[in-house]
Amino acid sequence: MPFLFTNAALLAALAGLGIPVLLHLLLKRKSQRLRFSTVRFFAKQDEQASSKRKLRNLLLLLLRLLIFALIVLAFARPYLPLATPNAAGGQRRQVVLVLDRSLSLQATDTGGARWPRLQAAAGKLLGTLKADDQAALVVCSEHATIASGFASAQVVAKVITDLGPGTGTADLAGGFREAAKLIATADPKAVPSVVVLSDLQRASSQNLATAPLPEGIDVQLLPIGDLAAPNLAVADLNLEGTDEALPHAVIGHHGDEEMPALETELLLDGKSLLVKTVPLKAGATTNLDLRLPALKLGWHQAEFRLRAKDSLAADDRRFQAVFVPQPVRVLLVENRPRARSFEEQTFFIAAALDPTFGTTNPAPARFALSKAAPGDLAARLGVPPTNRPAVVVIPAQASLSAAARAVLAPFVRDGGSLLLFGGAEHSPSDFNASFAGLAPVVLKGDEKAEDEFGWHLGEVDKAGPLFAPFRPANSGNLNLPTFTRRHTVASVAQSSVNARFEDGTPFVASLSAGRGRVVFVNTAADTAWGDWPKHRTYLPWLQNAVQWLAGREGEPSLRAGANLVAGAEEELELGVGFANARLTLTSPTGKPAVLTANAQGRVAVTPSEPGFYLLTDAQGQEVRRFSANVPTAEADLAAWRPGDLQAQVARTGNEQTNLTAGLFGGGRQHREFWRVLLMVALALLFVETLFANRSYA
Repeated sequence: MPFLFTNAALLAALAGLGIPVLLHLLLKRKSQRLRFSTVRFFAKQDEQASSKRKLRNLLLLLLRLLIFALIVLAFARPYLPLATPNAAGGQRRQVVLVLDRSLSLQATDTGGARWPRLQAAAGKLLGTLKADDQAALVVCSEHATIASGFASAQVVAKVITDLGPGTGTADLAGGFREAAKLIATADPKAVPSVVVLSDLQRASSQNLATAPLPEGIDVQLLPIGDLAAPNLAVADLNLEGTDEALPHAVIGHHGDEEMPALETELLLDGKSLLVKTVPLKAGATTNLDLRLPALKLGWHQAEFRLRAKDSLAADDRRFQAVFVPQPVRVLLVENRPRARSFEEQTFFIAAALDPTFGTTNPAPARFALSKAAPGDLAARLGVPPTNRPAVVVIPAQASLSAAARAVLAPFVRDGGSLLLFGGAEHSPSDFNASFAGLAPVVLKGDEKAEDEFGWHLGEVDKAGPLFAPFRPANSGNLNLPTFTRRHTVASVAQSSVNARFEDGTPFVASLSAGRGRVVFVNTAADTAWGDWPKHRTYLPWLQNAVQWLAGREGEPSLRAGANLVAGAEEELELGVGFANARLTLTSPTGKPAVLTANAQGRVAVTPSEPGFYLLTDAQGQEVRRFSANVPTAEADLAAWRPGDLQAQVARTGNEQTNLTAGLFGGGRQHREFWRVLLMVALALLFVETLFANRSYA
């Protein structure tokens, strides 16, 4: 079998061998005639020296030419091909199949469904193996695993027949690592190779450089599917909403045709709630705002879907489990009940916390309101803690009964909170006596503004929790409300002044007492002393203040459950109360699986498919509800060309300790000789140095 060269073009440098030969001929030393009295005793000796010198120079020239030729040949990298599957005739083959099971294999393109085509291609390949050949199988999904070691083609074909496409993103780099492990265990007398069956999606072929295959191992790519298949996808669903963004869905278009009217649908608890159409440009991503009605307490299951046909149906839906928490129970103490509610002291408070309160068609809200007369306060607070309100709002009162005063302090110490407002009905002495040790201020009297412009707010502690809604820019101007009357007050020890009027008089002050909190607002609860309830800053401030008083600051009205990635293992934090607990996980198809939490109350779950999952304890009580969705990276079906991906496959030499393998390379398909040539050239260079510098008589 003839030698071949990896860099055959470098052999042209051998033409340089003619240069030293030419110089040798041109610079050949010529004998000179010298007149001497007699040459009788020198003639024979001179002929011998000249002959030796000619022979020495010729040998030195040949040695240098040989060194030059060896270096050129080494850089050309000669190798001797060994037996290959085609050339070896009956030589055994061991083939490692790296099989892509990512979500994108569920797609359908111009050639039809991808997964059946992949199975057919694998079956055809295995059919070419002979009886003594073997195959192994590496499956690539979210993680790469060895599904079968080296076995007969029939055994591996049976494993592939029983497989289906997964829901995760393939990791071909991990597949190459597992393939390298199998190759390391292969029969040295057999010819190994790697065959990749994949749609060659760009998302699945990241970090191939970190998974080199042995040098000389043949890698064959069998692409399944089109290079680019148009696809629509729901990239995100967020029903919580924030101050910056409404509840919304994100839709992506991975194609080259515009969608003038893409129809979408939002389902809640299995019922269609909203249908919208949206235009979508080719290659674009858009947000679609979703406005939700008031929802009942507890868990709800939302699904957003696209009503369109594309290459991959699995990513046309997205799921989210949402929870409506128990509302904050608020008791409004009404000092002047009226038939017309807008004449009551607490009208603006009730309207800000729950606009449907007192109507014939109330809706679920984050605050559960109730009203009581001052005389009923003792009875409403003297009940077990589970039935008490979390926050009591008390506008200006002429006086409180002794029974009411007696229950206020224990109520606050046990974790209840008070929201106190000023007003003309207050008697400073009665207020100071009723809320002694609770109120953050002491009332001295009240005063009216001297001019028509009134007072405005000055310093406001936006870093604190009571004015947190106004930290972002353009979240509301607190300097606009006008106040025409106020109390003269003095703050008490341990209290905090959270806002002041422009002249420094306290406007909002707070105090912690026991496990509860108390806030005093230096204005009337209605519009008698100012127009703040008519400004847009009033509602967010009041709702946030009541939540803070209840210990539930920052809690959204709608809380999303955990959102996991289908096919990936995740860990849920349940708390130490569930340490070593046995739990049941119910899948979207209703199939239960028994899980056990660890000593820290964490449980590992691997959702196998998109949809909603329910986690219950040993008594069947719901512990968690969460959703699982397909990975968004799979939505883009763009693929590599086989040649481009082949160029990314990293190689490494076999790390064998065998001296022959070290000299001639560890490749199974050929033996390289450049190392030997370089070593010989270095040895001859050492000899040439000694030979050229030697002195002769």
